[in-house]
Amino acid sequence: MEVFMNYVVVRQSPMYRQMSLDELWFAEDVQPTLISTNITNTRTYEVEDISYTLARHTGKQQGVFLLMHKLSEFNKQYADLFAVERKSLYREFYIPKRSGGLRKIDAPNEELMKALKDLKRIFEDDFGVLYHTSAFAYIKHRSTIDLVKRHQSNESKWFAKFDLSNFFGSTTPEFLMKMISMIYPFTEVVRYPQGAADLAKALSLAFLDGGLPQGTPISPLLTNIMMIPVDYKLFNTLRKFNNQRYIYTRYADDFIISSRYDFKPAEIEGLISQTLKDFDAPFAIKKEKTRYGSSAGSNWNLGVMLNKDNQITVGHKKKKQFQAMLASYIMDKSHGVSWDYHDIQVMEGYRSYYKMVEGDTIDRIVEHINQKFNVDVVKMIKEDLRS
Repeated sequence: MEVFMNYVVVRQSPMYRQMSLDELWFAEDVQPTLISTNITNTRTYEVEDISYTLARHTGKQQGVFLLMHKLSEFNKQYADLFAVERKSLYREFYIPKRSGGLRKIDAPNEELMKALKDLKRIFEDDFGVLYHTSAFAYIKHRSTIDLVKRHQSNESKWFAKFDLSNFFGSTTPEFLMKMISMIYPFTEVVRYPQGAADLAKALSLAFLDGGLPQGTPISPLLTNIMMIPVDYKLFNTLRKFNNQRYIYTRYADDFIISSRYDFKPAEIEGLISQTLKDFDAPFAIKKEKTRYGSSAGSNWNLGVMLNKDNQITVGHKKKKQFQAMLASYIMDKSHGVSWDYHDIQVMEGYRSYYKMVEGDTIDRIVEHINQKFNVDVVKMIKEDLRS
């Protein structure tokens, strides 16, 4: 039987340039130079037992009994919700998927929404939970662009993408509890029978029909916590897998693995499947959605492309469509035709997102449109959105 380890996650400190001895000894008022100010990266440690020294350096100073008290008080405050038939607390609707079809959303009512937000705050503020550095979804100051930049920094040329089947819906209370019990400081809470019972009860409020519903404020956070051991194992194994360096990233249920050199995606798929099996994960890879290719082709990942020149782009077609959209908006406006508020929001959303990906190129497109029609299109958009 496999013995599972414990995991401690801490924030990655800012990186400074190493100073020479001459600078340290002889230079006056020398200030260290920052190499990286990225405060969203984390470092995960795998340990057999949580030592006092290691726990002390995580910055989570709250005592275990205070954490247990927080959970106990939460369960008392929302006792009425535990007694209500869970389905009655949700409103069900569907939204279109980007890949086609419909995605089911279960939205909690006002009272349950408040409870789940409170539980999320307890986990974030009191427990101080984080995420593995390879996770990018549902995390403040992280985006799909940051994920692709991780592969860009490696100058990767070959990419494999694997999707999990029914990631949220397949996550069971038993699996979540098992995985979260390996993460500090939950490791300390579950040492006490009452702490384990209160944690399991609080977590049960996040479930619907035996799975995590999409549409609640806490489901994304819980998946990032429970995947820390999986992310840790895949991240470290792939760094030197088959004598080749791979970059591992995860965006919710999407695994994106890359390398500078051609590789066999079936071997990576086998590693992921075995890792999920090792942790008794209740979900598996959706084989029909597995994709493999190089930056020399149409290498799209999460809506952007890392091209053959190692540049992140939204693609020529999307930029041409955006330019045409701006021109149509200006021409319609000059003829007294007003666009729907939602359509203007969508156009401004494209501009903001594309600018985040390719700032200089989008600025040139906007400037070209301004000169062609003798307008300030950004000002026009903002005025229409304010009116």
